[in-house]
Amino acid sequence: MRVVQPDTLTGIPESASRRLREQARQNTDNLKPFLDGEATSEVGSVYALLDSSVTYLLSAVSGKVTDPKASLDKSFADRPKLAGVKPTRPGPMGGEARCGSGETEGVPVTVCMWADDDTIGMVAVLGRPGVSPSFFVRVRSQVQRPVA
Repeated sequence: MRVVQPDTLTGIPESASRRLREQARQNTDNLKPFLDGEATSEVGSVYALLDSSVTYLLSAVSGKVTDPKASLDKSFADRPKLAGVKPTRPGPMGGEARCGSGETEGVPVTVCMWADDDTIGMVAVLGRPGVSPSFFVRVRSQVQRPVA
């Protein structure tokens, strides 16, 4: 598997916000230690509506993930401000998936993460409290692709 950067994410265009793009890249860098070896592909980008009412930070890497469950355990432990972290449907690509919610700078945020044997990734949704499992599966299916 590999990860790709879609032109739009659930129909929302990529954002030019330098500050948020840097955060998405930092999130991508924070995922790399969960790989056994180097990343074979990576993405770190931001998607936002023009009025900024909804913003997505997308970060993912591909490579050998030795323990998907432990990787999510550790990653969510490193985000103590998120509450209600619980499993969610990982979709047809399998693996482990979880979501949790919180607030950053007064803005609601939901973070959903997945990990399988080949990828680990996350989407942070700013401006919308909670996301549906079908939304998460849709995001993941736009990012994760089989190697041709």
